[in-house]
Amino acid sequence: MRPAPSSTALTAVLAIGALTLMTACDAGADDASPAEGTDSDGVVADASVSIGMFAVPANLDFTTTGGAAIFEALLYNVYEGLVRVDSQGELQPLLAESWEISDDGLEYTFQLRESVTFHDGTAFDAEIVKFSLERLDEWSANTPEDLSAIDSVEVVDDHEVTVVLSEPDYDALFWLAGPLGTMFSPDSVDSLATEANGTGPFEFVTYENAVRMEFARHDQYWGEPAGTAGVELVYYEDASAAANAIRTGGVDAILRSEAYDQLESLEAEDDVDVLVGSTQGVVVMSMNPDHEALAQPAVREALQHAIDRESVLAAATAGYGEILGGPTVPTDPYFVDFSTTYEHDPELAREKLDSAGVEDLSLTFTVPNRAYAEASAQVIQDNLNEVGIEVTLQTQEFPAVWVEENMVDQNFDLTLVNHVEPRNMANYAHADYYWGYDSPEAQDLFAEAASATEDDEYVATMQELTEQIVADTPGVWLYNAPNVVLSTEGISGLPENDLGVGIDLSDVTVAE
Repeated sequence: MRPAPSSTALTAVLAIGALTLMTACDAGADDASPAEGTDSDGVVADASVSIGMFAVPANLDFTTTGGAAIFEALLYNVYEGLVRVDSQGELQPLLAESWEISDDGLEYTFQLRESVTFHDGTAFDAEIVKFSLERLDEWSANTPEDLSAIDSVEVVDDHEVTVVLSEPDYDALFWLAGPLGTMFSPDSVDSLATEANGTGPFEFVTYENAVRMEFARHDQYWGEPAGTAGVELVYYEDASAAANAIRTGGVDAILRSEAYDQLESLEAEDDVDVLVGSTQGVVVMSMNPDHEALAQPAVREALQHAIDRESVLAAATAGYGEILGGPTVPTDPYFVDFSTTYEHDPELAREKLDSAGVEDLSLTFTVPNRAYAEASAQVIQDNLNEVGIEVTLQTQEFPAVWVEENMVDQNFDLTLVNHVEPRNMANYAHADYYWGYDSPEAQDLFAEAASATEDDEYVATMQELTEQIVADTPGVWLYNAPNVVLSTEGISGLPENDLGVGIDLSDVTVAE
């Protein structure tokens, strides 16, 4: 057996900086007591925090509803799985204290935590694990295919379970750390769209669609208690409105702020902190291979060369973030920089269109009504017009209309979105995914990478796979979006890096 990393306790992050100022000449300073309801660092135990967000959950059921907004809000806060991804992207124990992997990579044996219950009092045990993982066959959203290698789940006893794979899958643990590994109470699955019953540090309270979601600290949580008594997620359509809200006290923090044109002025304000971290986000313009012209490699390459990525980044984020030329981000272990592979060259783009015999090409570009997408699309429309391609922009409500039209019905010529789920290059393994990429060579490399048992072998194969996808050019990969975090004075513990799974808010604290 190959042992997993040793179990580590999940700890809350204390707020930085105490309120009591210590001076050498003040003899009574050491005797000062914190205010009632605060600890020695000034953290207010019963405080609540209000956080601005942008991507709106359509409902609470991420097993049947696409889009990352649902599980980002609920995973690690309300729901939990056997393992989790920490702030550095490393796998850590969660509901499983430890695990072992058989030498052939086909059996994962988990030792489960004892005395864990769901918020409704249901006991968590090995039967819950079996129920939750076997239920993946019923998922219709968020790529349950990523765990298709699971063949069976065998209960050893109440607190030991073995997950058996039909074939090795190097990424199995990683997928278990995301939404696919969520543990559900059997009595709760009929109401997943409107209620959330998990084992996490917060209990779900309410969700007013597209307005706010509320959590409350779960006092019987098995681990370290949440740092705040409650969290309110407030959803904004407009980045400027959200930025104004943090200036006026409407919210205490904003995650993934898109008010890039205001960051300089926000940084100058004494009571607002600005933190720029990384994300898993890949902003990609996909090209529908069912379109006669876009099915031609030369035409897709023409679009690659027609688009000025630097101008796109400047328009969408005021230059924050990293230009991409491939489907991976710098924090992926197999990242390769393809940003110069398809350089901006309008003349070359015209030559490739001519070589394909394509004239008077007209395309419809469906874009979610998000600031970054609309700004990116305007630049791309101008770029494509310059090389003789007529582009009609069609803005769609996100997520409801855009997800249905593009990801479900695949009714688009060109479309664009920020894929924020972790290691989302894996979506190119699924021929029925909305961008319709179907390459036998890529499929073979995906299978080879999954069967790897050594890190170096896996990374080398994934890099070869990335090269294959970039050469086939099913999409135009534009940039890796930044994670801009805004917070008011006294708020700490907000996640600096967006890992593309759950946005863990249990470490957030409020100090006086």
